[in-house]
Amino acid sequence: DGACNYIARMNSGDTSHPPTSAEWTMNCAGHFQLQFLILLEVTTTGTLTTTMKGAGTTKAMTTTVATTTRAPVFSAPRSMTLSGACAYKRAMNGLTYDLAGTTADG
Repeated sequence: DGACNYIARMNSGDTSHPPTSAEWTMNCAGHFQLQFLILLEVTTTGTLTTTMKGAGTTKAMTTTVATTTRAPVFSAPRSMTLSGACAYKRAMNGLTYDLAGTTADG
């Protein structure tokens, strides 16, 4: 429809997952340039128990803590992280991106 607004694109015949490392065409400050991007799958698990003492009382508190492991993407991941963005989009590096849906053709 010509109304696409995207950060980067890469033409590929493999629709099962994005390429883990490849040159993508990235929109950087209004001009398109080739950027070598790396996408890694992110999984998070872990718990942390903290004991707090004070004023004659003891409280135990359990908090979920994110322990991040990163691996190459071999299937459509639920979450992934990016590195290699151009200087204009550098704030995107290291962020976690969660799958929100798929395109009409998968």
